[in-house]
Amino acid sequence: MLSFCILALIVLGMVVAMLAIGGRPDPVGPAIALDGTWRFHPGDNPKWADPQIDDRSWDRLDLVSLPGNRDDDVGLPGWLAGWRAHGHPDLEGYGWYRRRVTLPAQGDLVLLGPTMVDDGYAMFWNGQPIGGIGKLGSDPKVIGARPFLAALPRFAGQRDGVLAIRTFMQPGLGRNRISGGLRSVPTLATAAFGERLYRAQWMRTIAGYIVEIALPVLMVLLAGAALAVAPSTARPNFARWLAIALVATACLRLGNAISAWTDLLDASTLDRQNAVVLSPLAMFAWTAAWNALAEGRDRSVVLGCAVAAWVARVVGAIAHLAVLIATARIVFIILFAAIAVRIAVRGERRMLALATMSLIAIALFVNELAQLGIPTIWFPFDIGVTLTQYAYALSLLLLPLSLPRVGVSRDREEGE
Repeated sequence: MLSFCILALIVLGMVVAMLAIGGRPDPVGPAIALDGTWRFHPGDNPKWADPQIDDRSWDRLDLVSLPGNRDDDVGLPGWLAGWRAHGHPDLEGYGWYRRRVTLPAQGDLVLLGPTMVDDGYAMFWNGQPIGGIGKLGSDPKVIGARPFLAALPRFAGQRDGVLAIRTFMQPGLGRNRISGGLRSVPTLATAAFGERLYRAQWMRTIAGYIVEIALPVLMVLLAGAALAVAPSTARPNFARWLAIALVATACLRLGNAISAWTDLLDASTLDRQNAVVLSPLAMFAWTAAWNALAEGRDRSVVLGCAVAAWVARVVGAIAHLAVLIATARIVFIILFAAIAVRIAVRGERRMLALATMSLIAIALFVNELAQLGIPTIWFPFDIGVTLTQYAYALSLLLLPLSLPRVGVSRDREEGE
């Protein structure tokens, strides 16, 4: 357990270093953010990539990309309000953007795709596809937007061209009033500088989700340690439930990084697996773990209520019943409070147990804290780190201290 704590401190120190590197300002050089006036049309028609079509009847959107405007998740610069804030408050699905781009007189050019989009996009230069993020079409699959670099083809003497961007916002994921389409603009750059800027964008994207890699790795290692020492502890059921809770939480956190960095998880799959499987399981397993730690003859009652809340949470997610989901979360909060009282009254190492349990509760019920006006994200080094991530990181340093000797005695536990 001591070795794990030392390893956790080393890993968390490496995370801080990565945040510092990723949060450095973008390099300055020959690049132009393509903000300003764009034409926009809701819906989808492949012919809209054609540079010859007349788009004068399309909406005019003024997209002003200021480096100081950052998104409220990773902290990416150049954040913009989406199409819902530009006259299309109910639009989901497809929308197209177009504009004419003036090119420098000479030199090889590249186009860096927008780093923030709801949720996927494809770019067309003078009608020719030059790539994008996600799979669009009749069966679209979108993922987290990430840095993208494309060579910009042009003929000798060509001074301008038409850039068209087909965007798709996945319906049914719960959007706010400023969602939709481009949330940042593409950037035109020289080939050499574009490569530098592309690498800097990737460093920021990696830093934005590095915590979601570090925490799951530590959680899985601690889960293995908990299972290994479970037979020698006074509360073996606590160690076993702890292992289940850690693995479920690790999978829940890891999905965010996988979706942001790779094509392995599309947005719909990530949303379903988190809402239906991983989030309810993690909440149930943490409740069961703390219930196994606390003394009292009502542990079976608490566990039964937790099972009922788990089922309600899953059914609510499948049926999209927000009331049922909210009710289940309230039940879990009440159970956490009841268990905390039992630990405070009769628990061993009660201060350590209550402190660790409080951190887990903060991580699990961060949405409720946000509704109370409590800040839930901070930006050290201009990279977003959530309250949930802070809480889990601190809890990983305290949880191993609970494993060597937990509770009173195994005989007493079995007697209850």
